[in-house]
Amino acid sequence: MNIRKNMTISLALAALALGLTTTTASAQPVLKGSFELPGAVYFGDTLLQPGHYTISMSTEVRDLAYPQQIHVSGEGVSKTFLAISRPTPESGRNCLKITGIDGAYVVSSFDTGMLGRSYAFGMTKNVRNKVLRAGPGIAVPVSSAAGF
Repeated sequence: MNIRKNMTISLALAALALGLTTTTASAQPVLKGSFELPGAVYFGDTLLQPGHYTISMSTEVRDLAYPQQIHVSGEGVSKTFLAISRPTPESGRNCLKITGIDGAYVVSSFDTGMLGRSYAFGMTKNVRNKVLRAGPGIAVPVSSAAGF
């Protein structure tokens, strides 16, 4: 019995050691791009100053079915935003939709033409109603990186 116990423990430790050293390649396709803001814009609750920014998100099919995490960084800001998507006609154009409200600008959506999805960002009901009344806004192009 003692031999059986020692053998079981040895096999369990060997399996654990093998499991800890084995890594799986998890190459997640990522959508990456950059954009230039000519003026200050609210992105969710964050004020982005004029300048150059990068944007990225996962393009895994399993991830597209849930609220998407979109990461924006640049000009001293690094923030992740949650967005809900809806299908749109596919195009080769990616852009941020910006709407002017009472002298301030707000990012209302991120359109990914190559994926055929439009991502809307959380806003208060008051701000959303103002965006809807404001009509069409400005489209800031998002230039493609290698992963786009």
